Amino acid sequence: MRNPYLLLGIDYGTPPDLARRHFARAARRVRRAAGGPVGIEDLNWALHEVQSRAGTAEDDVSVYRVPANPAVFTPLARGLFALPPIRLPRRTETSDDDRAVLADELAKDVGELVAAVIRATATFDYGYLTPEGKEL
Repeated sequence: MRNPYLLLGIDYGTPPDLARRHFARAARRVRRAAGGPVGIEDLNWALHEVQSRAGTAEDDVSVYRVPANPAVFTPLARGLFALPPIRLPRRTETSDDDRAVLADELAKDVGELVAAVIRATATFDYGYLTPEGKEL
């Protein structure tokens, strides 16, 4: 099922007038990202669903609600539903091939990061124009 509140990017129980403003923002976002999974038809449907809701939002159980604050589900203390982690014994050995593959991948990642930083920070100014009229 589709959730109209998630499609519009609004909190559950948002009033219709605020939903219309968010619809305009979401429509601009959808037009810029042409060919995405969400279309204008989906946003129209979502706005209609939000505007046609009758009654108080707290009483409605027909729409799946996504918690806005995931920290609410983090237990405050250890107990029956929040057991401490149990360390399991290792069942495999690390080989030299594993270390070599890891070192190669890390070197590749570091090379990509350094290249991105150099492109973003290093500029060369030779002080003359190219034959095309561009400054180097």
